[in-house]
Amino acid sequence: MNQDMSETELLILEYLWKKESPVTFSEIMEHFNKKENKTWKKQTVNTFLARLSQKGFVFADKSGHKALYSPTLTSTEYYQNYAHKILEDSFSGSLKNFICAFTGNQKLSENEKNELLDYIERL
Repeated sequence: MNQDMSETELLILEYLWKKESPVTFSEIMEHFNKKENKTWKKQTVNTFLARLSQKGFVFADKSGHKALYSPTLTSTEYYQNYAHKILEDSFSGSLKNFICAFTGNQKLSENEKNELLDYIERL
């Protein structure tokens, strides 16, 4: 699954995550053009949905009268995969190097240390 995603693709995916059931193309258009004040044309939204589908993030069920769009993974799964990709690509898979970069080598509070240690012990 290709984690590279445009800002607009992520907006569409976040909308799909919020829905409890698959949505139609019309529902997507209505949400973004009326509720989000976008001025997207049908072809533009079709392009973004096609890209999301090609990347494996969206499933389009075209078996009925209208296509229904749904995400193929949860937001938690997406962000976990994204974090792992950053870890691998930027820190050679080293969680220690990531934490050092993330904290700017500044000291953690006792509470933060304890939370991290508790989390590590649960692994």
